[in-house]
Amino acid sequence: MKNKIILFLSSAFGAGYIKYAPGTFGTLVGLIVWTLCAPVKYNLQFYWIVSILVISIIISSLAEKIYDTKDDQRIVIDEVAGIWFTLAFLPKTFIFLFLGFVLFRFFDIKKPWIIYKMQNLKSGLGITLDDVLTGIFANFILQIINSIFLNFLHYSQLK
Repeated sequence: MKNKIILFLSSAFGAGYIKYAPGTFGTLVGLIVWTLCAPVKYNLQFYWIVSILVISIIISSLAEKIYDTKDDQRIVIDEVAGIWFTLAFLPKTFIFLFLGFVLFRFFDIKKPWIIYKMQNLKSGLGITLDDVLTGIFANFILQIINSIFLNFLHYSQLK
């Protein structure tokens, strides 16, 4: 029973078992959970992303042992963590959710070198940290977009 719970969580409620693009579906599950459940207050979001970071490291480590393979594609809780880092501290609007999803998947697939290097870490740490770093990269870009947008709004209101 314990193993079934670990595999259920590590697969983002079964999304990791989808034959094609399990990472994309895991990201989609993470996006949906974030949209429906994450707090709007930014200071509370901090606790959410720290919690998913710790949970993802632990659950993916345990799942990797059960599957007996390194970074099994069915483990997608790391994508949930990554998309949460992508969306943290940003408005919950369609445009940011959409851009966050696209940017996160782009960086997750392309894996710039520093992100790629994170995969060399052992077990759940390597599984999770590459996606968290991917999420941080995407979040940085979204924060710039948000800042430009807010400055534009502020400037247009002055006229």
